Amino acid sequence: MKILCIIQARMGSERLRGKVMKEVLGKPMITYTLDRTLKSRYIDQVVLATSDKDTEDPMVKYLTEHGYNVFRGDENNVLSRYVEAEKVYGGDIIMRITGDCPLIDPVVIDEVITYFLAHDLDYVRVDVPDSFIRGFDVEIFTKEALERVYEISKGISGESPYKEHVTLYMYRHPEEFCVGTFRGSELYDRDYRLCVDTTEDFELVTKIYEHFRDAFVSGKDVIHFLDEHPELAGINQGIEQKHV
Repeated sequence: MKILCIIQARMGSERLRGKVMKEVLGKPMITYTLDRTLKSRYIDQVVLATSDKDTEDPMVKYLTEHGYNVFRGDENNVLSRYVEAEKVYGGDIIMRITGDCPLIDPVVIDEVITYFLAHDLDYVRVDVPDSFIRGFDVEIFTKEALERVYEISKGISGESPYKEHVTLYMYRHPEEFCVGTFRGSELYDRDYRLCVDTTEDFELVTKIYEHFRDAFVSGKDVIHFLDEHPELAGINQGIEQKHV
């Protein structure tokens, strides 16, 4: 059984262009997401999946030169991008992470994988934002569930949120898939925002890394730090998450 993690990222973010290549302590932000994911004890392989547009070339060039796996596919049909990436790299179980989570926690990743393996489920999501901080988001699903959704999407003409958002169909159709939710402990139940979608988000993440000077600082240490410095946590508190 192989666990494949596909991290999706692109340069054309609407609210903060080129955010994944913005530098934090001299390194592109996307490398933090990749390197922290690679710390997982259970993931067998990690690949970044981006679009085939020319605008992604600087990111692709940097990552391939530094030894990361990169797959390029359809910009808008992210679902097909995942399916094609899985065909190239192989995986019985697929984990989905977005590239704008530079503080993704390998401990949480492994807890989610353990939960998924212990239950007979098609799909599991971390309970963001109800009992988990946004920025620790991970989803995990079977290869069969991914392929089922892809086949369903072929019957939908034109653009569809189910093609753009890989797991949306699974999440919205629990009558068709065995869906689980991984809930956080009291520690993770905070109104913090650790994903990067805006200038304010990037400022907060930068200040966190400038404080710790550790690319692998634990999620728990970050939470305790923000608990002690509410003025920092407030930097991006007014940012509203985009809705599907």
